[in-house]
Amino acid sequence: MKKVCVLLGIIGLLAVSAVPALAGGIINKSNLSSDWIRTLNRNAATDAADIVVFNPAGVMKLKNGLYTKVDALYFAKDYSNTVPNYAPNVYGEDGDFKTDTPSLIPGLFAVYKQDKWAGFFAITIPGGGGKVEYDQGNARTSLLSYSIAAATGFVYNNISSMNMEANSFDVGYTFGGAYKINDVFSVAGGFRYLDAKQEFKGSTSLTSTLNPALPALDRKVDLDRDATGWSYFLGLNISPNDKLNLAAMYMSNTDLDYKSDVAQDDLNITPLLGWADGTKQREDLPGQINLGASYQFTPKLRTEVNYTLYLETDAKFEASRLEHAGDSWEMGICFDYAFNPRWMASLGYLYTDIKGISPEDKLVEAPELDSNTVSTGVVYTPSERWRINLGLLKVWYDSVTTSTTGSRAPAGTKLEKDVWGISFGVQYRFL
Repeated sequence: MKKVCVLLGIIGLLAVSAVPALAGGIINKSNLSSDWIRTLNRNAATDAADIVVFNPAGVMKLKNGLYTKVDALYFAKDYSNTVPNYAPNVYGEDGDFKTDTPSLIPGLFAVYKQDKWAGFFAITIPGGGGKVEYDQGNARTSLLSYSIAAATGFVYNNISSMNMEANSFDVGYTFGGAYKINDVFSVAGGFRYLDAKQEFKGSTSLTSTLNPALPALDRKVDLDRDATGWSYFLGLNISPNDKLNLAAMYMSNTDLDYKSDVAQDDLNITPLLGWADGTKQREDLPGQINLGASYQFTPKLRTEVNYTLYLETDAKFEASRLEHAGDSWEMGICFDYAFNPRWMASLGYLYTDIKGISPEDKLVEAPELDSNTVSTGVVYTPSERWRINLGLLKVWYDSVTTSTTGSRAPAGTKLEKDVWGISFGVQYRFL
Protein backbone atom coordinates (compact mmCIF):
# COMPACT_ATOMS: atom_id res chain seq x y z
CA MET A 1 0.00 0.00 0.00
CA LYS A 2 2.86 2.35 0.84
CA LYS A 3 4.45 1.73 -2.55
CA VAL A 4 1.13 2.44 -4.25
CA CYS A 5 0.84 5.69 -2.32
CA VAL A 6 4.31 6.78 -3.40
CA LEU A 7 3.60 5.79 -7.00
CA LEU A 8 0.38 7.83 -7.12
CA GLY A 9 2.12 10.85 -5.68
CA ILE A 10 5.00 10.75 -8.13
CA ILE A 11 2.73 10.08 -11.10
CA GLY A 12 0.78 13.14 -10.05
CA LEU A 13 3.95 15.16 -9.81
CA LEU A 14 5.03 14.17 -13.29
CA ALA A 15 1.67 14.47 -15.02
CA VAL A 16 2.10 18.15 -15.89
CA SER A 17 1.26 18.88 -19.50
CA ALA A 18 0.15 22.26 -20.80
CA VAL A 19 0.11 25.18 -18.38
CA PRO A 20 -2.85 27.20 -19.62
CA ALA A 21 -3.18 30.92 -19.12
CA LEU A 22 -6.27 32.97 -19.78
CA ALA A 23 -9.05 32.19 -22.25
CA GLY A 24 -9.58 29.33 -24.66
CA GLY A 25 -10.28 25.63 -24.39
CA ILE A 26 -8.49 23.02 -22.30
CA ILE A 27 -5.27 23.50 -24.28
CA ASN A 28 -6.07 26.05 -27.03
CA LYS A 29 -5.58 29.70 -26.23
CA SER A 30 -7.47 32.58 -27.84
CA ASN A 31 -5.33 35.44 -26.46
CA LEU A 32 -3.30 35.80 -29.65
CA SER A 33 -3.12 39.56 -30.22
CA SER A 34 -3.34 42.95 -28.58
CA ASP A 35 -6.57 43.75 -30.42
CA TRP A 36 -8.06 40.58 -28.93
CA ILE A 37 -7.14 41.81 -25.44
CA ARG A 38 -8.89 45.09 -26.26
CA THR A 39 -12.12 43.49 -27.55
CA LEU A 40 -12.10 39.73 -26.68
CA ASN A 41 -13.92 39.23 -30.00
CA ARG A 42 -12.10 39.09 -33.37
CA ASN A 43 -13.84 36.31 -35.33
CA ALA A 44 -15.60 38.82 -37.64
CA ALA A 45 -13.11 41.69 -37.47
CA THR A 46 -11.75 43.25 -40.67
CA ASP A 47 -9.67 46.16 -39.37
CA ALA A 48 -6.09 44.97 -38.68
CA ALA A 49 -3.45 42.40 -39.64
CA ASP A 50 -4.04 40.14 -36.60
CA ILE A 51 -7.29 38.88 -38.16
CA VAL A 52 -5.21 36.39 -40.17
CA VAL A 53 -5.50 34.06 -37.14
CA PHE A 54 -9.15 34.85 -36.35
CA ASN A 55 -10.87 35.72 -39.65
CA PRO A 56 -8.31 35.16 -42.44
CA ALA A 57 -10.80 35.72 -45.27
CA GLY A 58 -11.57 39.12 -43.75
CA VAL A 59 -8.19 40.48 -44.87
CA MET A 60 -9.82 41.22 -48.23
CA LYS A 61 -11.65 44.08 -46.49
CA LEU A 62 -8.33 45.81 -45.70
CA LYS A 63 -6.94 48.53 -47.92
CA ASN A 64 -4.31 47.48 -50.44
CA GLY A 65 -0.80 47.44 -49.08
CA LEU A 66 1.84 45.68 -47.02
CA TYR A 67 1.02 45.49 -43.31
CA THR A 68 3.25 44.57 -40.39
CA LYS A 69 1.99 44.35 -36.82
CA VAL A 70 3.91 43.66 -33.59
CA ASP A 71 2.11 42.95 -30.30
CA ALA A 72 3.15 42.39 -26.69
CA LEU A 73 0.73 40.85 -24.17
CA TYR A 74 1.52 40.92 -20.44
CA PHE A 75 -0.43 38.82 -17.94
CA ALA A 76 -0.24 39.08 -14.17
CA LYS A 77 -1.20 35.64 -12.82
CA ASP A 78 -2.10 34.73 -9.25
CA TYR A 79 -2.82 30.99 -8.95
CA SER A 80 -3.38 29.24 -5.62
CA ASN A 81 -3.95 25.78 -4.14
CA THR A 82 -5.43 25.66 -0.65
CA VAL A 83 -4.66 22.21 0.80
CA PRO A 84 -6.57 21.02 3.91
CA ASN A 85 -4.84 19.67 6.99
CA TYR A 86 -5.03 16.06 5.86
CA ALA A 87 -1.60 14.99 7.18
CA PRO A 88 -0.99 16.58 10.58
CA ASN A 89 1.96 14.31 11.28
CA VAL A 90 3.74 15.75 8.23
CA TYR A 91 2.59 19.35 8.31
CA GLY A 92 0.24 20.84 10.84
CA GLU A 93 -1.78 23.58 9.14
CA ASP A 94 -3.71 24.09 5.94
CA GLY A 95 -1.30 24.90 3.11
CA ASP A 96 -1.94 27.96 0.95
CA PHE A 97 0.42 27.58 -2.02
CA LYS A 98 0.69 30.37 -4.57
CA THR A 99 2.46 31.47 -7.73
CA ASP A 100 2.47 34.96 -9.20
CA THR A 101 4.94 34.52 -12.07
CA PRO A 102 3.79 36.78 -14.93
CA SER A 103 3.73 35.87 -18.62
CA LEU A 104 4.82 37.97 -21.61
CA ILE A 105 3.41 36.73 -24.92
CA PRO A 106 4.46 38.15 -28.30
CA GLY A 107 2.56 38.33 -31.57
CA LEU A 108 3.82 39.10 -35.07
CA PHE A 109 1.61 39.54 -38.16
CA ALA A 110 2.23 40.46 -41.80
CA VAL A 111 -0.22 40.88 -44.71
CA TYR A 112 0.29 41.81 -48.34
CA LYS A 113 -3.08 42.64 -49.89
CA GLN A 114 -4.11 43.60 -53.43
CA ASP A 115 -7.54 44.03 -55.07
CA LYS A 116 -8.37 40.33 -55.55
CA TRP A 117 -5.87 38.42 -53.42
CA ALA A 118 -3.72 38.57 -50.29
CA GLY A 119 -0.90 36.62 -48.66
CA PHE A 120 -0.18 36.61 -44.93
CA PHE A 121 2.03 35.27 -42.16
CA ALA A 122 1.86 35.22 -38.35
CA ILE A 123 3.71 34.01 -35.28
CA THR A 124 1.53 33.43 -32.22
CA ILE A 125 1.23 31.26 -29.10
CA PRO A 126 -2.00 29.25 -29.69
CA GLY A 127 -1.39 26.70 -26.91
CA GLY A 128 0.25 26.41 -23.51
CA GLY A 129 0.46 29.75 -21.83
CA GLY A 130 3.61 30.43 -19.86
CA LYS A 131 5.43 29.64 -16.67
CA VAL A 132 4.41 28.95 -13.09
CA GLU A 133 6.77 28.82 -10.10
CA TYR A 134 5.59 27.45 -6.77
CA ASP A 135 8.63 28.25 -4.65
CA GLN A 136 7.15 26.57 -1.57
CA GLY A 137 5.47 23.74 -3.43
CA ASN A 138 1.80 23.21 -4.16
CA ALA A 139 -0.96 20.62 -3.75
CA ARG A 140 0.85 18.16 -6.03
CA THR A 141 4.19 18.32 -4.22
CA SER A 142 2.37 18.17 -0.89
CA LEU A 143 0.71 14.92 -1.90
CA LEU A 144 4.03 13.58 -3.16
CA SER A 145 5.78 14.53 0.09
CA TYR A 146 3.09 12.84 2.16
CA SER A 147 3.41 9.71 0.02
CA ILE A 148 7.17 9.58 0.58
CA ALA A 149 6.73 10.16 4.32
CA ALA A 150 4.15 7.38 4.50
CA ALA A 151 6.53 4.99 2.71
CA THR A 152 9.08 5.57 5.49
CA GLY A 153 6.51 4.84 8.20
CA PHE A 154 6.61 8.59 8.95
CA VAL A 155 10.12 8.30 10.29
CA TYR A 156 10.66 11.21 7.91
CA ASN A 157 7.90 13.41 9.27
CA ASN A 158 8.93 16.95 8.38
CA ILE A 159 8.85 18.67 4.98
CA SER A 160 11.82 21.02 4.95
CA SER A 161 11.34 22.32 1.41
CA MET A 162 9.27 21.90 -1.75
CA ASN A 163 9.54 23.48 -5.18
CA MET A 164 7.68 23.14 -8.46
CA GLU A 165 8.27 24.89 -11.81
CA ALA A 166 6.44 24.23 -15.05
CA ASN A 167 6.47 25.96 -18.40
CA SER A 168 4.49 25.23 -21.56
CA PHE A 169 4.29 27.13 -24.83
CA ASP A 170 3.23 26.22 -28.37
CA VAL A 171 4.70 28.54 -31.01
CA GLY A 172 2.51 28.66 -34.10
CA TYR A 173 3.76 29.76 -37.54
CA THR A 174 0.75 30.58 -39.72
CA PHE A 175 0.93 31.26 -43.44
CA GLY A 176 -1.75 31.37 -46.11
CA GLY A 177 -3.69 33.42 -48.60
CA ALA A 178 -7.10 34.90 -49.32
CA TYR A 179 -9.11 35.56 -52.48
CA LYS A 180 -11.97 37.99 -53.15
CA ILE A 181 -14.68 36.27 -55.20
CA ASN A 182 -16.86 39.38 -55.39
CA ASP A 183 -17.97 42.25 -53.15
CA VAL A 184 -19.90 39.83 -50.92
CA PHE A 185 -17.74 36.70 -50.64
CA SER A 186 -14.06 36.12 -49.90
CA VAL A 187 -12.28 32.91 -48.95
CA ALA A 188 -8.97 31.98 -47.32
CA GLY A 189 -6.82 28.97 -46.57
CA GLY A 190 -3.41 28.00 -45.33
CA PHE A 191 -1.31 26.04 -42.88
CA ARG A 192 0.06 26.35 -39.37
CA TYR A 193 3.27 24.73 -38.14
CA LEU A 194 3.37 24.19 -34.38
CA ASP A 195 6.50 23.86 -32.25
CA ALA A 196 5.38 22.74 -28.77
CA LYS A 197 7.58 22.62 -25.68
CA GLN A 198 6.94 21.59 -22.07
CA GLU A 199 9.41 21.93 -19.23
CA PHE A 200 9.12 20.68 -15.67
CA LYS A 201 11.22 20.67 -12.50
CA GLY A 202 9.99 19.47 -9.13
CA SER A 203 11.64 18.65 -5.82
CA THR A 204 10.87 17.86 -2.21
CA SER A 205 13.10 17.38 0.82
CA LEU A 206 12.08 15.61 4.02
CA THR A 207 13.82 15.39 7.39
CA SER A 208 13.13 13.49 10.61
CA THR A 209 12.35 15.12 13.95
CA LEU A 210 12.27 11.64 15.46
CA ASN A 211 15.87 11.00 14.46
CA PRO A 212 17.58 14.29 13.53
CA ALA A 213 20.77 12.43 12.68
CA LEU A 214 19.18 10.95 9.57
CA PRO A 215 20.25 12.70 6.35
CA ALA A 216 17.64 14.65 4.41
CA LEU A 217 15.58 12.60 1.98
CA ASP A 218 15.63 14.46 -1.36
CA ARG A 219 13.59 13.57 -4.44
CA LYS A 220 13.86 15.46 -7.74
CA VAL A 221 12.42 15.25 -11.24
CA ASP A 222 13.62 17.29 -14.24
CA LEU A 223 12.32 16.71 -17.74
CA ASP A 224 11.43 18.37 -21.05
CA ARG A 225 8.92 17.30 -23.69
CA ASP A 226 8.89 18.50 -27.30
CA ALA A 227 6.60 17.98 -30.28
CA THR A 228 5.92 19.48 -33.69
CA GLY A 229 2.92 19.20 -35.98
CA TRP A 230 0.96 20.69 -38.87
CA SER A 231 -2.64 21.81 -39.26
CA TYR A 232 -4.61 23.53 -42.00
CA PHE A 233 -7.36 26.16 -41.92
CA LEU A 234 -10.16 27.41 -44.16
CA GLY A 235 -11.96 30.74 -43.89
CA LEU A 236 -15.05 32.44 -45.32
CA ASN A 237 -16.10 36.09 -45.05
CA ILE A 238 -19.53 37.34 -46.18
CA SER A 239 -20.46 41.03 -46.46
CA PRO A 240 -24.09 41.27 -47.62
CA ASN A 241 -23.98 45.07 -47.26
CA ASP A 242 -21.83 47.88 -45.88
CA LYS A 243 -23.07 47.34 -42.32
CA LEU A 244 -23.18 43.57 -41.78
CA ASN A 245 -20.18 41.23 -41.85
CA LEU A 246 -20.30 37.47 -41.24
CA ALA A 247 -17.26 35.21 -40.88
CA ALA A 248 -16.26 31.60 -40.21
CA MET A 249 -12.98 29.74 -39.87
CA TYR A 250 -12.15 26.07 -39.40
CA MET A 251 -8.76 25.04 -37.99
CA SER A 252 -7.92 21.34 -38.15
CA ASN A 253 -6.51 19.21 -35.32
CA THR A 254 -2.73 19.34 -34.81
CA ASP A 255 -1.25 15.87 -34.19
CA LEU A 256 1.46 16.12 -31.54
CA ASP A 257 3.70 13.27 -30.36
CA TYR A 258 5.67 14.59 -27.41
CA LYS A 259 9.18 13.19 -27.03
CA SER A 260 10.57 13.07 -23.50
CA ASP A 261 14.04 14.20 -22.48
CA VAL A 262 14.56 13.16 -18.85
CA ALA A 263 17.49 14.89 -17.15
CA GLN A 264 16.77 13.52 -13.67
CA ASP A 265 14.34 10.98 -12.23
CA ASP A 266 15.36 9.86 -8.76
CA LEU A 267 12.75 7.10 -8.49
CA ASN A 268 12.78 5.88 -12.11
CA ILE A 269 9.06 6.52 -12.43
CA THR A 270 8.90 8.18 -15.88
CA PRO A 271 8.84 4.81 -17.72
CA LEU A 272 5.57 3.95 -15.95
CA LEU A 273 4.03 7.08 -17.49
CA GLY A 274 5.27 6.32 -20.98
CA TRP A 275 7.68 9.23 -20.51
CA ALA A 276 10.96 7.32 -20.40
CA ASP A 277 13.84 9.21 -21.93
CA GLY A 278 13.42 9.24 -25.71
CA THR A 279 9.87 7.83 -25.77
CA LYS A 280 6.81 9.58 -27.25
CA GLN A 281 3.25 10.22 -26.09
CA ARG A 282 0.34 11.69 -28.08
CA GLU A 283 -1.30 14.92 -26.92
CA ASP A 284 -2.87 16.97 -29.73
CA LEU A 285 -3.75 20.62 -29.99
CA PRO A 286 -7.47 20.38 -30.84
CA GLY A 287 -8.98 21.97 -33.89
CA GLN A 288 -11.53 24.76 -33.59
CA ILE A 289 -14.39 26.55 -35.32
CA ASN A 290 -14.61 30.36 -35.18
CA LEU A 291 -17.93 32.07 -35.95
CA GLY A 292 -18.57 35.79 -35.82
CA ALA A 293 -20.92 38.57 -36.90
CA SER A 294 -20.39 42.30 -36.77
CA TYR A 295 -22.78 45.17 -37.44
CA GLN A 296 -22.06 48.87 -38.00
CA PHE A 297 -25.03 50.56 -36.31
CA THR A 298 -23.79 54.08 -37.04
CA PRO A 299 -20.61 55.50 -38.58
CA LYS A 300 -19.24 55.64 -35.02
CA LEU A 301 -20.66 52.54 -33.34
CA ARG A 302 -19.88 48.91 -34.24
CA THR A 303 -20.73 45.72 -32.35
CA GLU A 304 -19.48 42.15 -32.81
CA VAL A 305 -20.61 38.79 -31.40
CA ASN A 306 -18.44 35.65 -31.42
CA TYR A 307 -18.72 31.94 -30.79
CA THR A 308 -15.68 29.63 -30.73
CA LEU A 309 -15.90 25.84 -30.39
CA TYR A 310 -12.83 23.77 -29.49
CA LEU A 311 -12.99 20.29 -31.03
CA GLU A 312 -11.46 18.42 -28.10
CA THR A 313 -13.42 15.20 -28.59
CA ASP A 314 -11.79 14.81 -32.04
CA ALA A 315 -8.27 15.17 -30.62
CA LYS A 316 -6.19 12.30 -29.30
CA PHE A 317 -5.00 12.46 -25.70
CA GLU A 318 -3.03 9.57 -24.23
CA ALA A 319 -2.93 11.36 -20.87
CA SER A 320 -5.71 9.82 -18.79
CA ARG A 321 -6.83 13.09 -17.21
CA LEU A 322 -8.01 14.29 -20.64
CA GLU A 323 -9.87 11.14 -21.69
CA HIS A 324 -13.25 12.78 -21.03
CA ALA A 325 -12.35 16.20 -22.47
CA GLY A 326 -15.29 17.45 -24.45
CA ASP A 327 -15.59 20.47 -26.74
CA SER A 328 -15.15 23.56 -24.61
CA TRP A 329 -16.56 26.80 -26.01
CA GLU A 330 -16.50 30.59 -25.72
CA MET A 331 -19.08 33.26 -26.47
CA GLY A 332 -18.66 37.01 -26.35
CA ILE A 333 -19.66 40.46 -27.48
CA CYS A 334 -17.81 43.75 -27.97
CA PHE A 335 -18.49 47.36 -28.91
CA ASP A 336 -16.24 49.83 -30.73
CA TYR A 337 -16.96 53.56 -30.60
CA ALA A 338 -15.04 56.03 -32.81
CA PHE A 339 -14.86 59.47 -31.24
CA ASN A 340 -13.15 60.85 -34.34
CA PRO A 341 -10.96 59.53 -37.19
CA ARG A 342 -7.99 59.19 -34.81
CA TRP A 343 -9.44 57.77 -31.61
CA MET A 344 -11.61 54.74 -30.97
CA ALA A 345 -12.54 53.02 -27.67
CA SER A 346 -13.64 49.42 -27.10
CA LEU A 347 -15.49 47.37 -24.49
CA GLY A 348 -15.66 43.57 -24.58
CA TYR A 349 -17.03 40.56 -22.69
CA LEU A 350 -16.27 36.84 -23.00
CA TYR A 351 -17.61 33.73 -21.28
CA THR A 352 -15.49 30.56 -21.33
CA ASP A 353 -16.98 27.12 -20.61
CA ILE A 354 -14.49 24.27 -20.02
CA LYS A 355 -15.91 20.82 -20.71
CA GLY A 356 -15.09 17.30 -19.55
CA ILE A 357 -12.54 17.74 -16.75
CA SER A 358 -13.46 16.92 -13.15
CA PRO A 359 -11.89 18.93 -10.30
CA GLU A 360 -9.67 15.93 -9.53
CA ASP A 361 -8.30 15.92 -13.11
CA LYS A 362 -7.58 19.63 -13.44
CA LEU A 363 -3.98 20.82 -13.44
CA VAL A 364 -3.34 22.09 -9.94
CA GLU A 365 -0.51 24.26 -11.30
CA ALA A 366 -2.91 26.22 -13.54
CA PRO A 367 -6.43 24.75 -13.32
CA GLU A 368 -8.74 24.90 -16.33
CA LEU A 369 -11.68 26.90 -14.96
CA ASP A 370 -14.84 28.48 -16.36
CA SER A 371 -14.48 32.24 -16.49
CA ASN A 372 -15.98 35.63 -17.23
CA THR A 373 -13.71 38.24 -18.82
CA VAL A 374 -14.19 41.96 -19.35
CA SER A 375 -11.89 44.15 -21.44
CA THR A 376 -11.44 47.69 -22.62
CA GLY A 377 -8.95 49.62 -24.71
CA VAL A 378 -8.26 52.30 -27.26
CA VAL A 379 -6.99 52.56 -30.82
CA TYR A 380 -5.00 55.59 -31.92
CA THR A 381 -4.58 56.19 -35.66
CA PRO A 382 -2.25 59.17 -36.12
CA SER A 383 -2.18 58.65 -39.91
CA GLU A 384 -3.49 56.24 -42.52
CA ARG A 385 -0.33 54.16 -42.20
CA TRP A 386 0.00 53.90 -38.42
CA ARG A 387 -2.33 52.12 -36.01
CA ILE A 388 -1.55 51.87 -32.29
CA ASN A 389 -3.70 50.00 -29.79
CA LEU A 390 -3.75 49.46 -26.05
CA GLY A 391 -5.84 46.80 -24.30
CA LEU A 392 -6.69 45.92 -20.71
CA LEU A 393 -8.62 42.95 -19.34
CA LYS A 394 -9.65 41.27 -16.09
CA VAL A 395 -10.64 37.60 -15.73
CA TRP A 396 -12.92 36.24 -13.01
CA TYR A 397 -12.59 32.46 -12.64
CA ASP A 398 -14.90 30.01 -10.93
CA SER A 399 -13.05 28.12 -8.21
CA VAL A 400 -13.35 24.35 -7.71
CA THR A 401 -12.69 22.00 -4.79
CA THR A 402 -11.62 18.39 -5.12
CA SER A 403 -13.94 15.89 -3.48
CA THR A 404 -11.59 12.88 -3.48
CA THR A 405 -7.85 12.34 -3.22
CA GLY A 406 -6.36 11.64 -6.63
CA SER A 407 -2.86 11.62 -8.04
CA ARG A 408 -2.72 15.45 -8.23
CA ALA A 409 -4.20 16.81 -4.99
CA PRO A 410 -5.73 15.63 -1.72
CA ALA A 411 -9.49 15.77 -1.12
CA GLY A 412 -10.74 19.21 -0.19
CA THR A 413 -8.09 21.11 -2.14
CA LYS A 414 -9.41 24.42 -3.44
CA LEU A 415 -8.08 25.59 -6.83
CA GLU A 416 -8.27 29.27 -7.71
CA LYS A 417 -6.96 31.68 -10.35
CA ASP A 418 -6.85 35.44 -10.76
CA VAL A 419 -5.55 37.09 -13.95
CA TRP A 420 -5.40 40.55 -15.41
CA GLY A 421 -3.64 41.58 -18.59
CA ILE A 422 -2.43 44.56 -20.55
CA SER A 423 -1.34 44.69 -24.18
CA PHE A 424 0.28 47.03 -26.65
CA GLY A 425 0.35 46.73 -30.43
CA VAL A 426 1.71 48.73 -33.34
CA GLN A 427 0.76 48.30 -37.01
CA TYR A 428 2.27 50.02 -40.03
CA ARG A 429 1.11 49.90 -43.67
CA PHE A 430 4.07 50.38 -46.03
CA LEU A 431 2.27 50.76 -49.37
